[in-house]
Amino acid sequence: MKNKISQRLKVSNRLILSNKILLSLHLLERNITDLENEVFEIVEENPFLEMDIQPFPKASKKVKKALGTDDYMENTGTRIVTLRDHLMAQLHIMNLNEHLERIVVALIDLLDIHGFLSVDLEDVSIDMKVPLEDVKSAVEILKSMDPPGVGSANVKEALKSQTSDPIVRSMIDFLEVLKDDPHLVMKKLNLSRFEFDEAFEKLKKLNPYPANGFADYEYTRYVEPDIIVLKNGDKFVVIVNETFDVKFAATNLYEKLAESENESDRKFAELLNKRANDLVEALNKRKETLLKIGGALVNHEIDFLRGGKIVPLKIAEIAREIGLSLSTVARAISTKYIRTPRGVHSLRAFFSRAVYPSNEGNVSREWVKERIRVIISTEDKTKPLSDIQIANELKRDGINLSRRVVTKYRKELMFPSSKKRRGI
Repeated sequence: MKNKISQRLKVSNRLILSNKILLSLHLLERNITDLENEVFEIVEENPFLEMDIQPFPKASKKVKKALGTDDYMENTGTRIVTLRDHLMAQLHIMNLNEHLERIVVALIDLLDIHGFLSVDLEDVSIDMKVPLEDVKSAVEILKSMDPPGVGSANVKEALKSQTSDPIVRSMIDFLEVLKDDPHLVMKKLNLSRFEFDEAFEKLKKLNPYPANGFADYEYTRYVEPDIIVLKNGDKFVVIVNETFDVKFAATNLYEKLAESENESDRKFAELLNKRANDLVEALNKRKETLLKIGGALVNHEIDFLRGGKIVPLKIAEIAREIGLSLSTVARAISTKYIRTPRGVHSLRAFFSRAVYPSNEGNVSREWVKERIRVIISTEDKTKPLSDIQIANELKRDGINLSRRVVTKYRKELMFPSSKKRRGI
Protein backbone atom coordinates (compact mmCIF):
# COMPACT_ATOMS: atom_id res chain seq x y z
CA MET A 1 0.00 0.00 0.00
CA LYS A 2 1.60 3.24 -1.10
CA ASN A 3 1.38 6.48 0.81
CA LYS A 4 -0.16 9.29 -1.17
CA ILE A 5 0.84 12.89 -0.62
CA SER A 6 -1.55 15.50 -1.88
CA GLN A 7 -2.27 19.20 -1.40
CA ARG A 8 -5.71 20.60 -0.75
CA LEU A 9 -6.76 24.22 -0.83
CA LYS A 10 -9.03 25.08 2.07
CA VAL A 11 -10.86 28.41 2.05
CA SER A 12 -12.06 29.81 5.37
CA ASN A 13 -12.96 33.18 6.87
CA ARG A 14 -10.49 34.27 9.55
CA LEU A 15 -10.19 37.62 11.25
CA ILE A 16 -6.53 38.51 11.74
CA LEU A 17 -5.97 41.69 13.72
CA SER A 18 -2.93 43.76 12.82
CA ASN A 19 -0.62 45.15 15.50
CA LYS A 20 -2.04 48.58 14.71
CA ILE A 21 -5.61 47.49 15.44
CA LEU A 22 -4.55 45.59 18.55
CA LEU A 23 -2.79 48.69 19.86
CA SER A 24 -5.87 50.81 19.18
CA LEU A 25 -8.15 48.38 21.05
CA HIS A 26 -5.68 48.05 23.90
CA LEU A 27 -5.39 51.81 24.45
CA LEU A 28 -9.15 52.24 24.20
CA GLU A 29 -9.58 49.94 27.20
CA ARG A 30 -7.20 51.94 29.38
CA ASN A 31 -8.47 54.68 31.68
CA ILE A 32 -6.64 58.00 31.54
CA THR A 33 -4.29 57.22 34.46
CA ASP A 34 -3.16 53.84 33.12
CA LEU A 35 -3.00 55.28 29.60
CA GLU A 36 -0.63 58.05 30.64
CA ASN A 37 1.74 55.59 32.31
CA GLU A 38 1.70 53.18 29.39
CA VAL A 39 2.15 55.84 26.71
CA PHE A 40 5.03 57.33 28.69
CA GLU A 41 6.86 53.99 28.50
CA ILE A 42 6.25 53.76 24.73
CA VAL A 43 7.48 57.30 24.13
CA GLU A 44 10.59 56.68 26.25
CA GLU A 45 11.61 53.89 23.86
CA ASN A 46 10.91 55.85 20.67
CA PRO A 47 13.18 58.81 19.77
CA PHE A 48 10.67 59.95 17.15
CA LEU A 49 8.07 60.83 19.82
CA GLU A 50 7.86 63.32 22.66
CA MET A 51 5.28 63.71 25.41
CA ASP A 52 4.07 66.87 27.15
CA ILE A 53 2.13 66.65 30.41
CA GLN A 54 -0.91 68.93 30.45
CA PRO A 55 -1.78 70.63 33.78
CA PHE A 56 -5.43 70.86 32.69
CA PRO A 57 -7.52 69.00 30.11
CA LYS A 58 -7.22 70.43 26.63
CA ALA A 59 -10.25 71.86 24.91
CA SER A 60 -10.76 73.15 21.44
CA LYS A 61 -10.67 76.89 20.80
CA LYS A 62 -14.40 76.68 20.10
CA VAL A 63 -15.11 75.22 23.57
CA LYS A 64 -12.89 77.77 25.34
CA LYS A 65 -14.51 80.63 23.47
CA ALA A 66 -18.01 79.38 24.29
CA LEU A 67 -17.31 78.88 27.99
CA GLY A 68 -14.75 81.58 28.65
CA THR A 69 -11.27 80.85 30.00
CA ASP A 70 -12.22 81.31 33.67
CA ASP A 71 -15.31 79.11 33.42
CA TYR A 72 -13.32 76.45 31.62
CA MET A 73 -10.60 76.36 34.29
CA GLU A 74 -13.21 76.31 37.05
CA ASN A 75 -14.99 73.36 35.44
CA THR A 76 -11.88 71.30 34.78
CA GLY A 77 -9.28 72.21 37.40
CA THR A 78 -8.27 69.38 39.73
CA ARG A 79 -7.97 69.76 43.47
CA ILE A 80 -4.27 69.95 44.37
CA VAL A 81 -4.51 71.78 47.71
CA THR A 82 -3.13 70.05 50.82
CA LEU A 83 -5.15 69.64 54.00
CA ARG A 84 -2.76 71.98 55.83
CA ASP A 85 -3.16 74.67 53.15
CA HIS A 86 -6.93 74.30 53.33
CA LEU A 87 -6.97 74.69 57.13
CA MET A 88 -4.48 77.58 57.18
CA ALA A 89 -6.57 79.51 54.64
CA GLN A 90 -9.54 79.26 57.01
CA LEU A 91 -7.47 80.15 60.04
CA HIS A 92 -6.22 83.37 58.43
CA ILE A 93 -9.75 84.79 58.19
CA MET A 94 -10.85 83.80 61.73
CA ASN A 95 -9.38 86.88 63.40
CA LEU A 96 -8.07 84.95 66.43
CA ASN A 97 -5.63 86.47 68.89
CA GLU A 98 -1.99 85.65 68.23
CA HIS A 99 -1.70 83.29 71.23
CA LEU A 100 -4.65 81.10 70.24
CA GLU A 101 -3.70 81.14 66.57
CA ARG A 102 -0.22 79.86 67.43
CA ILE A 103 -1.73 76.87 69.27
CA VAL A 104 -4.12 76.05 66.41
CA VAL A 105 -1.22 76.13 63.92
CA ALA A 106 0.70 73.71 66.15
CA LEU A 107 -2.32 71.38 66.29
CA ILE A 108 -2.68 71.49 62.49
CA ASP A 109 0.96 70.41 62.22
CA LEU A 110 0.28 67.54 64.65
CA LEU A 111 -2.58 66.05 62.59
CA ASP A 112 -1.84 62.52 61.37
CA ILE A 113 -2.18 61.38 57.75
CA HIS A 114 -5.93 60.83 58.19
CA GLY A 115 -6.59 64.31 59.61
CA PHE A 116 -6.96 63.01 63.17
CA LEU A 117 -5.48 64.57 66.29
CA SER A 118 -4.31 61.59 68.28
CA VAL A 119 -1.77 63.33 70.56
CA ASP A 120 -2.12 63.85 74.31
CA LEU A 121 -3.33 67.43 74.89
CA GLU A 122 -1.40 67.65 78.16
CA ASP A 123 1.82 66.94 76.23
CA VAL A 124 0.96 69.79 73.85
CA SER A 125 0.31 72.07 76.83
CA ILE A 126 3.65 71.22 78.43
CA ASP A 127 5.61 71.38 75.19
CA MET A 128 4.18 74.78 74.18
CA LYS A 129 4.17 76.11 77.75
CA VAL A 130 0.52 77.17 77.51
CA PRO A 131 -2.49 76.39 79.73
CA LEU A 132 -4.30 73.12 79.03
CA GLU A 133 -7.62 75.00 78.77
CA ASP A 134 -6.19 77.08 75.93
CA VAL A 135 -5.16 73.92 74.09
CA LYS A 136 -8.66 72.52 74.51
CA SER A 137 -10.14 75.75 73.14
CA ALA A 138 -7.81 75.53 70.15
CA VAL A 139 -8.94 71.94 69.53
CA GLU A 140 -12.56 73.08 69.42
CA ILE A 141 -11.64 75.79 66.90
CA LEU A 142 -9.85 73.19 64.77
CA LYS A 143 -12.86 70.86 64.91
CA SER A 144 -15.13 73.69 63.71
CA MET A 145 -13.18 73.93 60.45
CA ASP A 146 -13.78 72.25 57.14
CA PRO A 147 -13.58 69.34 56.34
CA PRO A 148 -16.01 67.99 58.95
CA GLY A 149 -14.32 65.64 61.38
CA VAL A 150 -10.86 67.22 61.19
CA GLY A 151 -9.13 67.16 64.57
CA SER A 152 -11.19 64.18 65.77
CA ALA A 153 -9.48 61.49 67.80
CA ASN A 154 -10.64 58.59 65.62
CA VAL A 155 -13.00 57.40 62.87
CA LYS A 156 -16.06 57.16 65.12
CA GLU A 157 -15.71 60.72 66.39
CA ALA A 158 -15.15 61.98 62.83
CA LEU A 159 -18.29 60.23 61.59
CA LYS A 160 -20.43 61.45 64.51
CA SER A 161 -19.35 65.03 63.86
CA GLN A 162 -21.03 64.80 60.46
CA THR A 163 -24.51 63.68 61.53
CA SER A 164 -27.16 64.44 64.11
CA ASP A 165 -29.29 61.42 63.20
CA PRO A 166 -29.65 59.40 66.45
CA ILE A 167 -29.93 56.04 64.65
CA VAL A 168 -26.83 56.70 62.54
CA ARG A 169 -24.89 57.82 65.63
CA SER A 170 -25.92 54.64 67.44
CA MET A 171 -24.89 52.59 64.42
CA ILE A 172 -21.44 54.21 64.48
CA ASP A 173 -20.92 52.81 67.99
CA PHE A 174 -21.21 49.33 66.48
CA LEU A 175 -18.89 50.06 63.56
CA GLU A 176 -16.67 47.01 64.12
CA VAL A 177 -19.66 44.65 64.30
CA LEU A 178 -21.45 46.29 61.37
CA LYS A 179 -18.99 45.00 58.77
CA ASP A 180 -19.21 41.34 59.81
CA ASP A 181 -22.75 41.01 61.14
CA PRO A 182 -25.17 43.81 60.13
CA HIS A 183 -28.18 41.74 61.25
CA LEU A 184 -26.79 41.66 64.80
CA VAL A 185 -26.53 45.47 64.82
CA MET A 186 -30.10 45.73 63.50
CA LYS A 187 -31.24 43.46 66.33
CA LYS A 188 -29.22 45.25 69.05
CA LEU A 189 -30.59 48.64 68.01
CA ASN A 190 -34.12 47.21 67.66
CA LEU A 191 -34.48 48.54 64.10
CA SER A 192 -36.81 47.45 61.31
CA ARG A 193 -35.15 46.51 58.03
CA PHE A 194 -36.36 49.77 56.51
CA GLU A 195 -34.92 51.87 59.39
CA PHE A 196 -31.62 49.98 59.22
CA ASP A 197 -31.25 50.37 55.44
CA GLU A 198 -32.14 54.06 55.58
CA ALA A 199 -29.60 54.76 58.35
CA PHE A 200 -26.94 52.62 56.68
CA GLU A 201 -27.28 54.60 53.43
CA LYS A 202 -26.76 57.81 55.40
CA LEU A 203 -23.72 56.31 57.13
CA LYS A 204 -22.13 55.32 53.82
CA LYS A 205 -22.22 58.95 52.66
CA LEU A 206 -20.11 60.14 55.61
CA ASN A 207 -16.34 60.58 55.28
CA PRO A 208 -14.40 58.45 57.80
CA TYR A 209 -11.07 60.18 57.10
CA PRO A 210 -11.09 64.01 57.02
CA ALA A 211 -7.87 64.11 54.95
CA ASN A 212 -9.46 62.02 52.21
CA GLY A 213 -9.38 63.88 48.88
CA PHE A 214 -6.52 66.24 49.66
CA ALA A 215 -3.26 66.21 47.71
CA ASP A 216 -1.06 65.14 50.63
CA TYR A 217 -3.22 62.20 51.74
CA GLU A 218 -1.35 59.05 50.75
CA TYR A 219 -4.49 56.88 50.78
CA THR A 220 -6.43 59.17 48.47
CA ARG A 221 -7.41 57.35 45.28
CA TYR A 222 -7.91 59.99 42.66
CA VAL A 223 -10.59 59.24 40.12
CA GLU A 224 -9.42 60.93 36.95
CA PRO A 225 -12.34 61.22 34.51
CA ASP A 226 -11.77 60.34 30.85
CA ILE A 227 -14.75 62.40 29.68
CA ILE A 228 -15.76 65.83 30.98
CA VAL A 229 -19.19 67.41 30.48
CA LEU A 230 -19.24 71.19 30.84
CA LYS A 231 -22.37 73.31 31.25
CA ASN A 232 -22.71 76.29 28.91
CA GLY A 233 -26.00 78.08 29.56
CA ASP A 234 -28.73 75.53 28.87
CA LYS A 235 -26.44 73.34 26.78
CA PHE A 236 -23.71 70.84 27.62
CA VAL A 237 -20.31 70.50 25.96
CA VAL A 238 -18.34 67.23 25.89
CA ILE A 239 -14.54 67.11 25.89
CA VAL A 240 -12.08 64.27 26.37
CA ASN A 241 -9.71 64.65 29.30
CA GLU A 242 -6.20 64.76 27.85
CA THR A 243 -3.58 64.86 30.60
CA PHE A 244 -0.78 64.63 28.07
CA ASP A 245 0.05 65.40 24.46
CA VAL A 246 2.09 63.13 22.17
CA LYS A 247 3.70 64.52 19.05
CA PHE A 248 6.40 63.66 16.53
CA ALA A 249 9.94 64.72 17.29
CA ALA A 250 13.49 64.32 15.98
CA THR A 251 12.44 64.60 12.32
CA ASN A 252 16.03 65.38 11.35
CA LEU A 253 17.18 62.14 12.94
CA TYR A 254 14.54 60.17 11.04
CA GLU A 255 15.50 61.72 7.71
CA LYS A 256 19.16 61.01 8.40
CA LEU A 257 18.52 57.36 9.26
CA ALA A 258 16.05 56.88 6.40
CA GLU A 259 18.68 58.03 3.89
CA SER A 260 21.45 56.00 5.48
CA GLU A 261 23.38 53.53 3.37
CA ASN A 262 23.18 51.11 6.29
CA GLU A 263 20.15 48.87 5.70
CA SER A 264 19.68 48.09 9.41
CA ASP A 265 19.56 51.82 10.19
CA ARG A 266 16.91 52.35 7.52
CA LYS A 267 14.79 49.43 8.76
CA PHE A 268 15.18 50.62 12.35
CA ALA A 269 13.99 54.12 11.38
CA GLU A 270 11.04 52.76 9.39
CA LEU A 271 9.97 50.49 12.26
CA LEU A 272 10.08 53.21 14.92
CA ASN A 273 8.39 55.72 12.62
CA LYS A 274 5.58 53.26 11.93
CA ARG A 275 5.15 52.63 15.65
CA ALA A 276 5.05 56.37 16.26
CA ASN A 277 2.36 56.82 13.59
CA ASP A 278 0.36 53.89 14.97
CA LEU A 279 0.44 55.34 18.49
CA VAL A 280 -0.69 58.80 17.41
CA GLU A 281 -3.48 57.33 15.26
CA ALA A 282 -4.59 55.03 18.10
CA LEU A 283 -4.76 57.95 20.54
CA ASN A 284 -6.76 60.03 18.04
CA LYS A 285 -9.11 57.08 17.47
CA ARG A 286 -9.56 56.67 21.23
CA LYS A 287 -10.42 60.35 21.58
CA GLU A 288 -12.89 60.18 18.69
CA THR A 289 -14.60 57.13 20.23
CA LEU A 290 -14.91 58.71 23.67
CA LEU A 291 -16.32 61.91 22.18
CA LYS A 292 -19.01 59.88 20.38
CA ILE A 293 -19.91 58.00 23.56
CA GLY A 294 -19.90 61.21 25.62
CA GLY A 295 -22.13 62.94 23.10
CA ALA A 296 -24.59 60.03 23.09
CA LEU A 297 -24.71 60.00 26.91
CA VAL A 298 -25.46 63.74 27.04
CA ASN A 299 -28.27 63.31 24.51
CA HIS A 300 -29.87 60.48 26.47
CA GLU A 301 -29.15 61.73 30.00
CA ILE A 302 -30.18 65.37 29.58
CA ASP A 303 -32.79 65.02 32.36
CA PHE A 304 -30.15 63.64 34.71
CA LEU A 305 -27.76 66.48 33.91
CA ARG A 306 -30.53 68.94 34.75
CA GLY A 307 -31.30 67.32 38.10
CA GLY A 308 -33.40 64.27 37.22
CA LYS A 309 -32.60 60.58 37.41
CA ILE A 310 -30.34 58.43 35.24
CA VAL A 311 -32.07 56.75 32.31
CA PRO A 312 -30.63 53.21 32.02
CA LEU A 313 -29.09 52.57 28.61
CA LYS A 314 -28.16 49.45 26.69
CA ILE A 315 -24.66 49.17 25.26
CA ALA A 316 -25.99 47.69 22.01
CA GLU A 317 -28.36 50.63 21.45
CA ILE A 318 -25.62 53.23 21.95
CA ALA A 319 -23.25 51.23 19.74
CA ARG A 320 -25.78 51.21 16.89
CA GLU A 321 -26.52 54.90 17.38
CA ILE A 322 -22.89 56.04 17.09
CA GLY A 323 -21.88 53.50 14.46
CA LEU A 324 -19.47 51.40 16.54
CA SER A 325 -19.39 47.72 17.41
CA LEU A 326 -20.84 46.53 20.71
CA SER A 327 -17.42 45.23 21.83
CA THR A 328 -15.79 48.61 21.09
CA VAL A 329 -18.29 50.48 23.28
CA ALA A 330 -17.98 47.83 26.00
CA ARG A 331 -14.20 48.24 25.99
CA ALA A 332 -14.48 52.02 26.06
CA ILE A 333 -16.74 52.21 29.14
CA SER A 334 -15.23 49.34 31.14
CA THR A 335 -12.93 51.22 33.55
CA LYS A 336 -13.62 54.88 32.90
CA TYR A 337 -15.32 57.79 34.61
CA ILE A 338 -17.17 60.87 33.42
CA ARG A 339 -17.21 64.22 35.22
CA THR A 340 -20.53 66.05 34.95
CA PRO A 341 -22.01 69.12 36.64
CA ARG A 342 -23.62 66.56 38.95
CA GLY A 343 -20.41 64.89 40.02
CA VAL A 344 -18.06 62.16 38.82
CA HIS A 345 -19.67 58.87 37.81
CA SER A 346 -18.52 55.57 36.40
CA LEU A 347 -19.50 55.25 32.73
CA ARG A 348 -20.88 51.84 33.68
CA ALA A 349 -23.40 53.57 35.96
CA PHE A 350 -25.32 54.72 32.88
CA PHE A 351 -25.61 51.22 31.43
CA SER A 352 -27.64 48.36 32.80
CA ARG A 353 -27.41 44.65 32.11
CA ALA A 354 -31.18 44.59 32.15
CA VAL A 355 -33.58 47.38 31.23
CA TYR A 356 -37.27 46.97 32.03
CA PRO A 357 -40.18 49.03 30.71
CA SER A 358 -42.35 50.55 33.45
CA ASN A 359 -45.04 53.16 33.93
CA GLU A 360 -42.20 55.68 34.42
CA GLY A 361 -40.33 54.66 31.28
CA ASN A 362 -37.32 52.35 31.13
CA VAL A 363 -35.83 51.47 34.51
CA SER A 364 -32.65 49.60 35.38
CA ARG A 365 -32.06 46.34 37.17
CA GLU A 366 -30.83 48.36 40.17
CA TRP A 367 -34.04 50.42 40.18
CA VAL A 368 -36.14 47.25 40.19
CA LYS A 369 -34.10 45.79 43.06
CA GLU A 370 -34.57 48.99 45.04
CA ARG A 371 -38.33 48.78 44.42
CA ILE A 372 -38.33 45.18 45.73
CA ARG A 373 -36.40 46.34 48.80
CA VAL A 374 -39.03 49.01 49.50
CA ILE A 375 -41.91 46.54 48.98
CA ILE A 376 -40.43 44.06 51.46
CA SER A 377 -39.38 46.73 53.97
CA THR A 378 -42.91 48.16 54.13
CA GLU A 379 -44.86 44.87 54.07
CA ASP A 380 -47.07 43.65 56.91
CA LYS A 381 -44.61 41.70 59.09
CA THR A 382 -47.35 39.30 60.17
CA LYS A 383 -48.16 38.52 56.53
CA PRO A 384 -44.93 38.74 54.50
CA LEU A 385 -45.35 38.76 50.74
CA SER A 386 -44.40 35.75 48.67
CA ASP A 387 -42.24 36.23 45.57
CA ILE A 388 -45.35 35.83 43.37
CA GLN A 389 -47.11 38.57 45.35
CA ILE A 390 -44.04 40.83 44.98
CA ALA A 391 -44.15 40.19 41.22
CA ASN A 392 -47.82 41.25 41.24
CA GLU A 393 -46.88 44.46 43.14
CA LEU A 394 -44.30 45.21 40.45
CA LYS A 395 -46.92 44.73 37.75
CA ARG A 396 -48.79 47.71 39.19
CA ASP A 397 -45.67 49.74 38.32
CA GLY A 398 -45.80 48.32 34.80
CA ILE A 399 -42.84 45.98 35.42
CA ASN A 400 -43.34 42.36 34.36
CA LEU A 401 -40.99 39.98 36.18
CA SER A 402 -41.23 36.24 36.61
CA ARG A 403 -41.25 34.76 40.11
CA ARG A 404 -37.80 33.26 39.42
CA VAL A 405 -36.28 36.69 38.70
CA VAL A 406 -37.95 38.21 41.77
CA THR A 407 -36.48 35.40 43.88
CA LYS A 408 -33.04 36.03 42.41
CA TYR A 409 -33.18 39.77 43.16
CA ARG A 410 -34.59 39.19 46.66
CA LYS A 411 -31.66 36.90 47.47
CA GLU A 412 -29.18 39.45 46.11
CA LEU A 413 -30.75 41.97 48.51
CA MET A 414 -30.17 39.42 51.32
CA PHE A 415 -33.85 39.12 52.24
CA PRO A 416 -34.95 35.67 53.44
CA SER A 417 -38.05 33.95 52.05
CA SER A 418 -41.53 35.07 53.18
CA LYS A 419 -41.72 32.11 55.55
CA LYS A 420 -38.49 33.10 57.30
CA ARG A 421 -39.43 36.81 57.31
CA ARG A 422 -42.56 36.21 59.33
CA GLY A 423 -42.23 37.95 62.66
CA ILE A 424 -38.79 39.50 61.92
